[in-house]
Amino acid sequence: LQRLAAVSAPDIRVVPSVAHGGGPSHAHLPGHRHARSPMLTREAEDPFKGITTEPIQNRPSMDERKLDFVLCGATGFTGTLAAEYLTQIYGMKKYKWAIAGRKQSKLENLKSHLATINPEMKSLPTIVANNKNADDMEQLCLKTKLVMSTVGPYVLYGSELVAACARAGTHYVDITGEIAWVRHVIERLDATARTTGARIVNCCGHDSVPWDLVVYEASKAFRKQGDELKDIRIFDEFKGVASGGTIATLFESFQKPLTKSKRKDGDKRFDPMVTNSEQKKATSKIVTSLPKLCCYYSKENEEYVGPFVMAPVNSNVVKRSNALLGYTERLKYYEVETHSGCMAAWLSVLQSLWFATAIFFPPWKVVMMMTLPSPGQGPSREQMQAGYLKVKAIARSHAGNKQVVRLGFSVDPAYEDTARMMVECGLCSLDEAAEKEGVAGVISPMVAFGSRLTERLVRNGRGCHFSIGAVE
Repeated sequence: LQRLAAVSAPDIRVVPSVAHGGGPSHAHLPGHRHARSPMLTREAEDPFKGITTEPIQNRPSMDERKLDFVLCGATGFTGTLAAEYLTQIYGMKKYKWAIAGRKQSKLENLKSHLATINPEMKSLPTIVANNKNADDMEQLCLKTKLVMSTVGPYVLYGSELVAACARAGTHYVDITGEIAWVRHVIERLDATARTTGARIVNCCGHDSVPWDLVVYEASKAFRKQGDELKDIRIFDEFKGVASGGTIATLFESFQKPLTKSKRKDGDKRFDPMVTNSEQKKATSKIVTSLPKLCCYYSKENEEYVGPFVMAPVNSNVVKRSNALLGYTERLKYYEVETHSGCMAAWLSVLQSLWFATAIFFPPWKVVMMMTLPSPGQGPSREQMQAGYLKVKAIARSHAGNKQVVRLGFSVDPAYEDTARMMVECGLCSLDEAAEKEGVAGVISPMVAFGSRLTERLVRNGRGCHFSIGAVE
């Protein structure tokens, strides 16, 4: 259960009340060394082993590139949702874009499907490329200003592509929640991307735009008052169903750990998430408080609460933003999931235990996988329409002021709105304001886009609501 709290960010150590980033790419219980069984996990690997990270010389300027963006992994579950959203909202008139994948037949099938939604899609270009082939990825990236990637698990299929983007000066967004992999991306590609001008923005979906956004907006509101954010307490109400791709990523995170990723500043090593723009350790840090794997009644929110499985991922993305934007020198971050009652809260914990058993007991995994979706499969349209996310953040400042930030999505945020969030993040990277700001490197969503993203999500949202207000 301790490991499950960091299931999507397995390099976070969970202690009774505080979780800190950094450490090895699998969870450790305090006082134990190498507790992994060889039966359960394979030897740690470097996802960028053998991959070139030097900038491409004589790369074309943005004006010389034929395409505005390419959607990679378009034939997968979330990729198809992203393609449908682009078709419905933007079509082919405003942007020149293409879909990319490994099989032409699947790309053609998707193209035909999109044409039933919008006839303009009959002229949609397709690109066949192998995401493990360096030459394919380089040629793809040199054709476009931006890549939107849904090719998870990213530790298996994403490294060549993101490296090619950084080397080519091509902007990049994805929907990963694989924080161990993101640490490697920062370590290997941050300096390269700053040199070429590429904006490499991970975690642009449900993992972890909503939480990055509410913390950013709370800090912004306090700064307008001449004040500074001190701590933030977040309560999440969530309903959704996992896809086969998400399940595959969770199993991959534990059964194929990554090598330890650390930056070096002189003789000292540090967590890549706190790398500043000068490639040194930032002075701003985050203290993350997560509940034990049990449930309790919150007097503050007047609801039963328990651990939220994505909190370790979200807190790391906020850590990255704080390191680069400097919300405060020591930000306290607390996050829980809310439940309708005590029974519902404990049922949630039991479901987590059931899943954790499969991760650490392979025979049970075989049985469980018979009942779960395969990669490429996901929840039905009806299930996604029934899903939602409500985030309530109570922020306090150093001067004792208080703000309440609310962000809500009225459809499934994990897939349908994840696709929309990624698309809007990508298009933010193409707007004139982003080009004028010239922000580059491996950065978080709010560092890259700020309130422009908040405005886009509300304006183009299918039931996305945002509010912030002071509380006496």
